[in-house]
Amino acid sequence: MFTLEALMIACIFGFIYGFLLQKADFCFVASFRDWVSVRDTRVGKGMLVLMATAVLGWGIALTFGMGQASVAHIWSLDIGLTNLLGGFLFGIGMTIAGSCASGALYRAGMGYIQFWIVILAMLVGNVLFAYVYDPYAIDYVLEPLTWTDGITLYDVLPIPYLLLSALIVSLILVPTLLRFGWHGFWHGVKNTFQDFKDGNMLTKSHWDIRFVGFVMGVAATAQFVLLSSISITGPETRIAGTILSFIIGEEHILNNLYFSTLFAQHPTVGLGPEEFLVIFVIVGAFVSALLSKSFKIRVPRLNRLPYPIIGGLLMGIASRIAPGCNIANVVAGVGGLSVHSFIAMLGMACGIFVVTAYVFKMPIMLFQKDPFKM
Repeated sequence: MFTLEALMIACIFGFIYGFLLQKADFCFVASFRDWVSVRDTRVGKGMLVLMATAVLGWGIALTFGMGQASVAHIWSLDIGLTNLLGGFLFGIGMTIAGSCASGALYRAGMGYIQFWIVILAMLVGNVLFAYVYDPYAIDYVLEPLTWTDGITLYDVLPIPYLLLSALIVSLILVPTLLRFGWHGFWHGVKNTFQDFKDGNMLTKSHWDIRFVGFVMGVAATAQFVLLSSISITGPETRIAGTILSFIIGEEHILNNLYFSTLFAQHPTVGLGPEEFLVIFVIVGAFVSALLSKSFKIRVPRLNRLPYPIIGGLLMGIASRIAPGCNIANVVAGVGGLSVHSFIAMLGMACGIFVVTAYVFKMPIMLFQKDPFKM
């Protein structure tokens, strides 16, 4: 939808996501990396709440036919070993880079130069993939490793949408209840809203990550109903193509098979609502950081530069193989119960585990006491 209304809606959603991500320091790679390295479950809890909210939200939207919500609009792509391979490489890349795709955006908005480098490297990785896509990637990687067309559990299981989503959420909720009991569960729910008790919420430096996960899930559901499924690396690839078109010309972009496919729904090579959503994630994080007085230009030390460059390049390439990044697969993919996203998530978890457990042994940001300088 290329209308002013769609553009404004996309900017609002992007701003909300950036604001929320910054307030909770919500990085998807950290949810698994921190548990593997130091058994920290803070971010993991937020991610579970986000996934449960998205699944329930998609189920409600599909059941009542809200807006454009339908099984046909669920983000579900081809299934195969490409999902596992792309996810695995993406997991390695974001662990090396020190951030996931959405994490790089909100940290860029906070003034971290390192994550501007990650974003730039990802764009370069997107372009590199586009130019090896045909004939190399498609003939020797994507087609041979693809098994079947996209499948969503909503489409193949003879269970009402809302009941199926409730069953999936119960798979997340039941282990929590067994671990903490009803008393512990409700105590955790009450603690989620502790930040509201005193002070100005907008100026606080930190919000409970479970609350943020819930609100992000609601926002992503609203976006699915009103606009499209949330995505980061797909729009970033179109941003890369748009930038490149100013250098080599629009006709060269349209003559590239991969870019021409990505821009097929666009009136021309350029930025649409989804691309502005990505840009406004940075804007939202910037405003949030200003309000909490946590914005500061942070320049990485020279010996750290290989990490964002190598990690970002790998993320850019891997996101096209999987396809999709952490936020698209964890939110839109899980919310829509898309099989390819579950496979990609498994790959990401394996990639994060391998790098964290056997290479770095600990989160990369803990390597130095002062990894940034002014």
